[in-house]
Amino acid sequence: MTIKAVLFDMDGVIFDTEQLYFARLIGILRDQGYEMDRPFFISTLGVPNRACKKLYFDRFGDDFPYEEVYRRMFSDVREYVKLHGMPQKSGAEACLRALKARGLKLVLATSCPRFAVEDYFRTLPALDALFDGKVCGDDVVNGKPDPEIFLKAAGLAGEAPQACVGVEDSASGLRAIRAAGAWPVMIPDLLPYSETLKPFVDSVLNSISELPPLIDKLNEL
Repeated sequence: MTIKAVLFDMDGVIFDTEQLYFARLIGILRDQGYEMDRPFFISTLGVPNRACKKLYFDRFGDDFPYEEVYRRMFSDVREYVKLHGMPQKSGAEACLRALKARGLKLVLATSCPRFAVEDYFRTLPALDALFDGKVCGDDVVNGKPDPEIFLKAAGLAGEAPQACVGVEDSASGLRAIRAAGAWPVMIPDLLPYSETLKPFVDSVLNSISELPPLIDKLNEL
């Protein structure tokens, strides 16, 4: 097989932001009189906005102030980034540079809204320049686990999905990659790999640094 493009999720794969979101959501929800645990937060990872809202309503009731909570969370994280910089996953930039050196196209495929994505990458222009395109949550009608976002990302790369590797840390994202027809790679973050994910995962890596050697192996098949 020949891999020509890599389609990346963002939070938990390129940026070490899942913990940031979780910590801020706990405080924001507590201010509103709600308590959230880690398993519930993990169940929302990679889920598009409409479906995510339903999860919160099912858990906390239809009067849960979802829009206010998420507006505050993104505002808090953006302020954090301005003060401290964007926390990258260890080895992320080196991995992206190694993939570009191999002639691969790199496209972001994230459920995160575009205003936040652009804010984050604005702080890292050298990293931003490595991407050939970005598809954000508000660029698609159907979010993950629907394959639309990865099909659009493959289109931006100018490649068939079968010539792409998709990299994710969430169950919904991995299902989307599989449905799109690309090669699903999981790099676990808050969600550990388990046998329930096996139908949607072709490769599991310990870190993003292992991705270039994996693609070299796939191109030898």
